[in-house]
Amino acid sequence: MVIAKSANVTKFDAGGSGDNYISNGLIKSVEKVWIDTYTYSAAATIGAATNLEIAVIPEGRKITGISVNVLGLDAVSTSTLTMGTKIASGATHATLFMAATRFGGGTGDIVAGMQTVKWLHADSANLPYTLTGGTNRITVSFLASASVTVGTITSIVRYV
Repeated sequence: MVIAKSANVTKFDAGGSGDNYISNGLIKSVEKVWIDTYTYSAAATIGAATNLEIAVIPEGRKITGISVNVLGLDAVSTSTLTMGTKIASGATHATLFMAATRFGGGTGDIVAGMQTVKWLHADSANLPYTLTGGTNRITVSFLASASVTVGTITSIVRYV
């Protein structure tokens, strides 16, 4: 049987120092999570151009994954969202972790079997991503409104 080794396994086997140094957060790390919810109602509707801040992560941390549960939004309408970051200076990178992704009640939606997906996961080639520019706020931006007036969005941001 052929044995293949990933990049960090190769470096580890070569001693893990000097040219084979494995940077912090890539092995032997404990992943942290920021779990949060946003409950919306008639007084706080998710509409088009809503930027929801779901986590505040310090500079230098490495984002390993982002998941957002959109249960309720997809039941009656179609929405589009992106996942990104807003750095301390106010600059935004709205599509850093997920480009505009449509979900909901229309044609072309992301579906799993016969049910519309409830959890959207960051699908970017940018992951894992080391944060720079000061403290970052991880964002979910709604580009096309669901116009749903009651529900809860749950988010999980994983980082080391």
